[in-house]
Amino acid sequence: MMDAAFEQLPGLVFLAVLWWLFIWQYRKDPRRLGLAVLLLPLVLFSISAAAGLLSSVLPGFGLLFSIVLVLTPLMVVVFGAALIYNGILMCRREGAKPANLLSLVAGLAVFILPVIAVLLIRIQSWWTYSLAFVLFMASVFTASLFTMLLLYAWVHAKFPAKGKGAAVVVLGARAIDGKVTPLLRGRLDKGIELHERQADPRPLMVPTGGQGRDEVEPEGVSMARYLREQGIADEQILVEDRARDTIENLRYSDALVRAQRPEGQLWLVTSDYHALRAAMASRQLGLDARAFGGKTAAYYRPSAFLRECLAIVRDQKKLMVLLALPFALAIAGMMYVLTTSYL
Repeated sequence: MMDAAFEQLPGLVFLAVLWWLFIWQYRKDPRRLGLAVLLLPLVLFSISAAAGLLSSVLPGFGLLFSIVLVLTPLMVVVFGAALIYNGILMCRREGAKPANLLSLVAGLAVFILPVIAVLLIRIQSWWTYSLAFVLFMASVFTASLFTMLLLYAWVHAKFPAKGKGAAVVVLGARAIDGKVTPLLRGRLDKGIELHERQADPRPLMVPTGGQGRDEVEPEGVSMARYLREQGIADEQILVEDRARDTIENLRYSDALVRAQRPEGQLWLVTSDYHALRAAMASRQLGLDARAFGGKTAAYYRPSAFLRECLAIVRDQKKLMVLLALPFALAIAGMMYVLTTSYL
């Protein structure tokens, strides 16, 4: 048994080196999506290596690990059912808007796509086999991409890498009659927590957001009022009240802060599901910034994070093409084999 464990030592050392490289690069700048691409295979290889090592020294562990793998389809079914339940809950609480239907649609796809694939295979034609394989590869790619982003978003939230803060920039969200909503309050409370964490000097508080068509005043003004009610001094607050989206939030807030504090990071605060995309946006703008997530209602997260995944795919087209290339080559290869076999 110990001999088998020693045989795995070179692989474990190589894996440890890769983890060290990942952590080193993460501490330098966690806002790079390339690190998310690296993290998922690292975790999977680490689980495989740990299972192999434990199986060689603990009799019976291999059987336990095999049982877990066999139960994977059941986990997928549970995941799909949870998405459907969340989609129904979102419709009841937030309304049946397209953005709120994402988790419901994703959950239905988990059950419908395998049925479609089986029906296509039963037709027994080269084009149905090809289409079934395309559906399979597209599902694997989508699931892998979602898992990659979910895992990295969790790591990004749990292990923040920050330096000295110049200002806490709280990104705006819709206010109702000048009052902050629970979603916006979660962001502001997280911003206050960060503000209180650094004493010398205290980071400035920058509530940022312009006035929407259904709002009585700019979001930044409503947010500043809440900050004052929580005891933040006026001289610590810089109100940004023109921004219409995240990019403008970041640009205008950075200009306000740098006029007073040229050095130090911007600590961006948004909802937890949006923190990773806000961080990547700040990197694209060349800002010295880190992002943090405020508390969001649990039922709201699945649909909101699915929206964020779609937005990241939209914003990172070149990387997505590179990630999809192996899947596209596999599809092309399978279609070539099928067409030459049937025609």
